[in-house]
Amino acid sequence: MNFRFAVFPFFAFFAFCVNAATRTEQIREKLLSSDRNYVFVAMHRGDWRNFPENSKGAILSSITLGADIVELDVQRTKDGRFILNHDATLDRTTTGKGKVCDLTLEQIKKFKMRDAKGKATDYEILTLEEALELTRGRIIMNIDKFTAYPREILDAVAAVGALKEVLVKSLHNPDDARKFFGPYWKDVEDGTLLYMPVIQFCWKRHKKAAHDLPLWLAKEPRKASMYEICVDSPKHAAAFGKVTEAKGAPRLWVNTMWDNLDAGHGDKRALLDPDANWGWVLDQGATMIQTDYAAELIVWLMRKGRR
Repeated sequence: MNFRFAVFPFFAFFAFCVNAATRTEQIREKLLSSDRNYVFVAMHRGDWRNFPENSKGAILSSITLGADIVELDVQRTKDGRFILNHDATLDRTTTGKGKVCDLTLEQIKKFKMRDAKGKATDYEILTLEEALELTRGRIIMNIDKFTAYPREILDAVAAVGALKEVLVKSLHNPDDARKFFGPYWKDVEDGTLLYMPVIQFCWKRHKKAAHDLPLWLAKEPRKASMYEICVDSPKHAAAFGKVTEAKGAPRLWVNTMWDNLDAGHGDKRALLDPDANWGWVLDQGATMIQTDYAAELIVWLMRKGRR
């Protein structure tokens, strides 16, 4: 069965017939509600299997497929502009060469983006502002690679009036997060800016994760209503329950792109046996899933009555 086209007719109609601003507001409202049945789907680097990652096509396809969140990566150019690119260099993702930070926006705009197979396309690299024009009112943008220039990136987002349209994350504990965000912490506190602490029981960060998670969950009043928890083995899976069973039942975000983020229940296993893998993630209490196979995940969630 072609999952992409199975899901297209309904969501294509929804995406283009509903008032653009209304859809983002609806996503935000549901995200901040007590509804724990609906599962939010985040597309990792956009629909990169059919378009270049972080490209206009990848973003628009994410919207058409009905994803709630599109995760995009930001890098800073030599002249201080923010562009969408996962890597610090342009070699893999474009026809250009070199570090993003060594080139101006004008220079970078001359290159074309490559698809997942390395083939050059007609797509140009987007600035953060251009990407926000595409996502505004249609889908929430999760800005990754955010922590290198947090205040400057948020300045750019605020300048176009899109603070309510983005989701940002960091690995900080509560006190460090307050300092990290500086003047934008008030926007986290009042709910304008969606913020998610990331707790990683993987990549040798187990000790820090075990220290930071209780700090976040014990913080009164807690300023995080959602948490990204990454675990590399089932022995750390108890961290999921600590979040979902905490006061106020915060949302749980789980990444299923790779097995070392979800205790071995990643996307490729899920394509073969979704109930045993995506189903396992739901059993842990996840109501937000970031995936590389959004079309397939959305169809499966609809069958399960979770969307």
